[in-house]
Order: sequence, then structure tokens, then C-alpha cells
Amino acid sequence: MYFYDYHVHSNYSSDGSNTIKEVCESAVKSGLNEIAVTDHFEPTSMNQGYEQYTPKTILKDILEARKIYSGRIKIKHGVELGQPHLYPKYSEILLKENPYDFVLASVHKMNNDVDFSELNYHNIDVPLYCMKYLSELKQLAEWNKFDCVGHLDLVKRYGSLYRIKINLMDYKDELEEIFKILIKNGKGIEINTSGLRQAAKSCLPDLNIVSFYRQLGGEIITVGSDSHYAKDAGKGIYEGIEIAKNAGFKYMTVFSQRKPEFIKIDNNKDDFMINKFSKTA
Repeated sequence: MYFYDYHVHSNYSSDGSNTIKEVCESAVKSGLNEIAVTDHFEPTSMNQGYEQYTPKTILKDILEARKIYSGRIKIKHGVELGQPHLYPKYSEILLKENPYDFVLASVHKMNNDVDFSELNYHNIDVPLYCMKYLSELKQLAEWNKFDCVGHLDLVKRYGSLYRIKINLMDYKDELEEIFKILIKNGKGIEINTSGLRQAAKSCLPDLNIVSFYRQLGGEIITVGSDSHYAKDAGKGIYEGIEIAKNAGFKYMTVFSQRKPEFIKIDNNKDDFMINKFSKTA
């Protein structure tokens, strides 16, 4: 089976802990064949340009890592855009000026800069905030200048910290609308394995939502650990691929220069094949 991790953070993210070289070293030791470095571009209303994000320096380190680890692991240049639909000007400039392989887009905050992680889930109307989250996801899907949506049911992560179970399948109509936009536009979703290491004890999203996406015609799906420590690179990737397989996917997706490549899911790590084909093939 081809193991890859398309959501890793280095110390170029404000919440990251290790250098890109250290992340790559850990990824090699974990047996990964490929990673995408996806450090945060996380603007707010008071910092729309998010100047602390330094794409040229990040790319320089990635190019150096590619030389060091040539033949041992593929290292893709990625980014995780935080709520880019709220700050399209700066997000679009970033994408225009940088040669990314992969663009992950996530919703972390609402339009008032309040992060979903900052809510006290014991003191809020949880269904109301689930609807707020889904509304932001819909706007993100409509913005459409990314490759995949990251940790699509993120609110489950934070609700679980308060022992509150959140299942976005309870909002099936809204979720279906989002998926249909993504599928129509040729965009994908990620299976984020960080929940396995956290209170949720499941991937974000898990099998029920991934299966729903597949049933609606979803084809593009990635898997990522969302690691902020080098030691977590590759954690839960096998479980994430198994979810995709059980949901009916025969292929996982990787990207080069923003173009999807489809990797056949195979139980033999040494016998994988990459199939490049168009969405309509």
C-alpha cells in the first residue's frame, strides 16, 4: 500500500513545533512514501495579509529537503488556507504567486474571528453552531479555489472535549448541498486522522460521512495526520485509507502542481500503481 500524509505542519505554522527537515526525517522513519507540507495561512479581520506566513522561505526549505531525502520520500509543497472565502483577496494573491502542489482549505473561524475551538460547548446552542459551521463550509465550497476541504467535521473535535457527540450526518441536507458543490467543481475532501489521537477517537470525518460523500459521486479524497509535531507524521494513515476503502473508494488522491493523481488502494505496500486520468475518464 502506498502511504502518504497530505496534512503536516512545521514550525512555520504558529502551532507547529519542528523544522521541515525534522518532519521529513520522522516521515521517512514512519514508512511514508509521500508528504505534503501544509503550513497555515490563517488571516483574520485584523491581519488579512497574515504576514507571518513566509511562503518563499518555506519553499526554500522544501527544496532543500527534497535534495536530502531524494529517493526516500516525495515532498510536496502545500498550504492550509484558513477560511479563505472570508479573505479572498489575500488568499488569491497567495495562490497566484506561489507554485503549490496542493491547496487544502479549512474552516477554523467564523466571520467574527471567533475560532470554533474557542467556544464552550456546554454553554452554546450546539445545533445552532453546527449550522453556522456548515454555512461557512458552503461558502468555502462556493469559493472553489482549493483542491480539498480539510477536517470537514471539525466541530466534532471540539465538542468531544466537552463529551458532547456531534455528528454532521444529523444535518444531512446541508451536508449534501456542500458535497454536491464540491463534486460538481471537481474538488475533494480529506480524511483527517488527528481525531484518533484526540478526544473524538475517530477520524474527521469518519466512515459515515465519507460513505455519504462517495454515494453522492465523490471521487477525490486525501488522507492527512494534521501533525503539528514531527513524531505524529503518518499517525493513523493506514486507518484513514481503510475508511476510504470501506466507503467504496478504489483510489486515493495525491497532487502535483494542483493536478490530481489517483493511487490504487492495494494491500501490498510494494505493489502500488499511480493512475493519472481525468475526472470523466
